Amino acid sequence: MKTKPKIYGVLDWISEERIKNEKGEAIEFDKHPFLLDIYDDQAQRLTIMKAAQVGLSTLSILKNHGDAKDLNIDIIYTLPTDNDVKIFVGGKVNRIIANNPTMLADVHDKDSVEVKKVGKSVIYFRGTFTKKAAIMVTADRLVHDEMDSSKLDIIADYEARLQHSKYKQIHTFSHPDIPETGVHNDWLNSDQKHWFVDCPHCKYSQYLSWDIRNEAKMSIDLDKKIFVCKRCREELDNKVRIKGYWKARYPERAWSGYWVSLLIAPWVSAKDIINKYNDPKITPWHFATRILGIPYADGASKLLKQHFLQNITGESYAPEKNKRMVIGIDTGLRIDYALGDEYGLFYHGDSEDYGEVNGFMERWPKAIAIIDAGGDLIGSRKFQERWVGRVYICYLRGTDKKGNELVKWGTKDEHGSVQADRNRMIQLVVDEFRDKRIPVHGTENEWYEYYLDWNNLSRIKILDSETNEVRAHKWVRRGRDHRALATIFWRVGIMRFSSTGAIVGAQNKPKPNSYMIDADSTVTYDPAKLLGGSMDFGEEEVDWRL
Repeated sequence: MKTKPKIYGVLDWISEERIKNEKGEAIEFDKHPFLLDIYDDQAQRLTIMKAAQVGLSTLSILKNHGDAKDLNIDIIYTLPTDNDVKIFVGGKVNRIIANNPTMLADVHDKDSVEVKKVGKSVIYFRGTFTKKAAIMVTADRLVHDEMDSSKLDIIADYEARLQHSKYKQIHTFSHPDIPETGVHNDWLNSDQKHWFVDCPHCKYSQYLSWDIRNEAKMSIDLDKKIFVCKRCREELDNKVRIKGYWKARYPERAWSGYWVSLLIAPWVSAKDIINKYNDPKITPWHFATRILGIPYADGASKLLKQHFLQNITGESYAPEKNKRMVIGIDTGLRIDYALGDEYGLFYHGDSEDYGEVNGFMERWPKAIAIIDAGGDLIGSRKFQERWVGRVYICYLRGTDKKGNELVKWGTKDEHGSVQADRNRMIQLVVDEFRDKRIPVHGTENEWYEYYLDWNNLSRIKILDSETNEVRAHKWVRRGRDHRALATIFWRVGIMRFSSTGAIVGAQNKPKPNSYMIDADSTVTYDPAKLLGGSMDFGEEEVDWRL
C-alpha cells in the first residue's frame, strides 16, 4: 500500500535544521506559542496586527525562506524605504543566514541586499517610496512589513505583480496606526483571530484586553498588578497565557488575521504593562499601537466613519433648477464629482467622460463647476470652453509660508482659475464634517462608497531630519481619494458662489445676508431684501466567546 508523503512545513525545517536567530540562539516556542499557527498558515490573504517586539520579523524571514525553498515561489518583501531595506537585510536577514549553514547554502548563487536566490526561487527586498519598485518584477507572494509606515498607493500597485501566479498570496503585518487604514483595514476584513485563554478557576474562555473604563473588558488588576479573569477576577498566571489558543471571530471569512498584543506575551508581566501605561514618556498613541497592537486616533489624523455618518440626513434633497449649486470635479482615469449647495452635499458619482457633468450643467443653468487642474489637462480645458464663465480650474498647492491665503481667485489674465491650499482645505472640510456642519442628504448606503475615499486620507507628521521634531503636518492618500478631492473643489466653490460663503445647514435656512455672484461676475439682488432687516478596535458589546 502506497503511503502519503509527509507534509514538510516551515516548522519541520526549523526543527530538523536547528535554525538559529540573528544572535545565534535556537528558535524556541516555549515563550512564543502564539507564533506556531502563523508559521503554518498558508492563507492566500494573511494579515497580522501586532505590537512591538513579538518575534514577527524573525518569523517572516524564516517563513518566507522556507516557503520559497519548499514551494518554489518568488516573493517580494517590502519595507517603507530603501534605507529600511538596507538596515533590515544587513542587520537581521544576513545575520540569520550567516548563523545557519543550510540557509547559507541556499543563497550561494545570488546574495545581495535586494535579492536573495533561495534554491530555484527568488526573494526581492524593495522599498515603497519609489514608483519603479512596484513594476520591475513578478511574484507569487507579496509580504508587506511595517505596512502602516509604507506608501500604501505603491503597495496597491504591487498587486499587479501577482497576476500570473497560481498562489497570489499577500501577507501584511505591521503596528497599526490609524483606524480603518493599512493593516487595521486588512484586519477588519479578516476572520479576526484572538488569543484565547481558559480561566482555571471559573472555566471562562476569554481573550486578554485592556480597558481601564470597563472592568468587564480589563484583563489586568491595576492594584494587584496581575493578569486576572474578566469574569471572576482571579489570577491568570503565565502558564494560562502560554496554553492559549487562536479563535476566529468570523471563521467564515477567507482572510486569515491575527491580533498579536504584548498582553499575550508570557515574558511581559502585568506590572510591565502598567509601568508602560504610567510612563510619562510613553504617549497614548505609543501605548495603543506598540503595546496593545491596536490603532489609535485622536480625531485629528483622520475623518472617522462615525464623524462622517453623523452628517447623514436620511432624506433626499436637490435644489430647484433655478437655484445656484456647485459641482466639484476631480479628473483622472475617470471623472469623479460631488454636487452640493450651501445646504450641503446631495449627490456624488463618477463617469468615463464629461457627459454626466455636462448634464448637470444643463439641468442647473446657474451651476458653477470647480475642476481639478492636474488630472485631465485637455478635457478640463475643453469643459471650461464649453461652459464659458461657469467653470473654474483649481490648482491645489502647498502651504504658502509667506502668505495666509486659503483660496486665491485668479484675476485679469488668470480669470477662470483658482488656487487652494490643499492641506488646509482638506483640514477645513474634515473639521466641518467632524463638527456636523456639512449636511449629507441621502442614506448611509448611498454615501458609503463616497466615504471610502475619505477613509484613504490620513494626516501625518513631517519630522525635521536633524532634530526629529514635528515640522509640519500633511494629508496623504493611501488609496483612491477622488471623491474627497471633488468635495474639496466643491467647498472652494461654496466659498465664493454661495450666499454666505459657507454651508448654512439643512435646518433653519437663513436668508442671504449678501448677494450672489453670477457666472459672468455680475450680481443680481433685491436691495430691499439685502438691506432689510450657523480607536477604536471595533470590539462589539456582545459576548462572542462561544
